[in-house]
Amino acid sequence: MLQVGVGIGFSIIAGPPMMILLGTSTAVPVLLLLNTVVSVVATNRHVLNTDRQTIRTAIIGCLAGVVVGLAVYPWLTEAFVLALTASLLLIGLLTTLLPLRRSVGTAGFLTISCLSGLATVWAATPGPLMIFGLIAKGRGAKDVAKLVQPIALVGYGTAFLLHSLSTPQAFGYGLQIWGFVALTLISSLIGRRVRPVLPQTLVTTAIRVVSFLACGVLFHRAFTIA
Repeated sequence: MLQVGVGIGFSIIAGPPMMILLGTSTAVPVLLLLNTVVSVVATNRHVLNTDRQTIRTAIIGCLAGVVVGLAVYPWLTEAFVLALTASLLLIGLLTTLLPLRRSVGTAGFLTISCLSGLATVWAATPGPLMIFGLIAKGRGAKDVAKLVQPIALVGYGTAFLLHSLSTPQAFGYGLQIWGFVALTLISSLIGRRVRPVLPQTLVTTAIRVVSFLACGVLFHRAFTIA
């Protein structure tokens, strides 16, 4: 519901308990699958027509990051991956608190999108980075909550597909996954109903708070493993 309402939050809320219960290597592809479901529900067709160029640029960068992230993933420790992802989120969060005199250009936005792809495949948490990129491009919080969904849909879906091809054993727990999918689908539909009535300031604050929590959770997980 949080993911659909403000644009981010699913992996940050559901990720830590899943990583503890299932282990990170299993939890990440599960989170990618469930986030794909969320993004399908949350995607607004009108946004696809009005902001096609921005979405296309973000998707290209995100997919490049996913491919690079998967290529180097086997050589990185889990603790390093989580700490690096948390650092990227923290940098993005701090940039939203600084007075930006002008929006980032295409190259800067493409770079942020690529980093978002890395976070997607490493820890299933691309949302904050992509949100920060869209904000840095001059978009308002309410628009960002809609814009991020089709980008996340492609990013999550591709990362999930590649993860499942490389580690198919991660999905060997039977009917339990359908319970996760059902709950995710129901709460996503609720989030879509409440999204139009959320104030702009509330969405902005929620993005920052959730991102800060994500940094804390990822850093804590990284240091615990290390």
